Amino acid sequence: MENIQWFPGHMKVALNMIREELKLCDVIIYVLDARCPVSSLNPKFEEFTARKPVLFVLNKIDLAKSGVRNNLSILANKDGSNIVLLNSTQSGAGQKIINGIDRVLVDKINAMKEKGIKKIVRAAVIGVPNCGKSTLINNLAGKGKTLTGDRPGVTRTKQWVVVNDHLWILDTPGTLYPWSTTKGGDEERLKQSKIAKNLAYVGSIKDDIMDIIELAKNLVADLNILDQNCLNKRFGADSFEDICKKRGYVLKGGVLDEGRGAKAILTEFRAGKIGNFNLDELVMV
Repeated sequence: MENIQWFPGHMKVALNMIREELKLCDVIIYVLDARCPVSSLNPKFEEFTARKPVLFVLNKIDLAKSGVRNNLSILANKDGSNIVLLNSTQSGAGQKIINGIDRVLVDKINAMKEKGIKKIVRAAVIGVPNCGKSTLINNLAGKGKTLTGDRPGVTRTKQWVVVNDHLWILDTPGTLYPWSTTKGGDEERLKQSKIAKNLAYVGSIKDDIMDIIELAKNLVADLNILDQNCLNKRFGADSFEDICKKRGYVLKGGVLDEGRGAKAILTEFRAGKIGNFNLDELVMV
């Protein structure tokens, strides 16, 4: 997993589109995967977030390690009112976003009220692929107006969704950023390689451009670092090979069906069946 490349041409187009559309927006809803929020930050978005109010949404909080918010001082304002913890599949999750927008834009909204104007808020939702942006918007709007899926790249163009008379939401394609784990100094390359693996583990990088057997073996090794008991609890084994044997993923001649084993491990991790984690802890290891 030394060289993960992930920046297809359509993402450059998407970044240019987001840059233009944000000129129309009042606030940015920045969706991060709560299992690796720091790894989910896109450096290419920094130019956007420096110019607009930002509501950070730690989505999939039900799959994350307890207390993940405590390590996010790089995101939070002094009172943390610009961070929302969310499971976007839950009923009522949309109201948390509306409340968060009201907090972030309170001065602008109140200024408009003093003028007797009920402001139409335009908010752009951004984030890496497969962080749950479209599911969040569908919950917010109360209708299945956007395409959703448990794989990256479902949203490939912009979609404006009218939530109500006073809130419009822009859904944007999940976007990664153009760097290679082969560039930079040794420390930077190692850090970027760990971030790349985290994004691949949670499905933000498409499986079909990865060696999923190698990815699953790396995941097993990293989960053993984070929690030495989690794999034994789930599979009754703590090595990739033994997990395959325990599950009966064996071909004729006793050869392990590593592809089937890899798919099972990744699927069950992403569904939260192995446990709740903060993968960003690996970046600091």
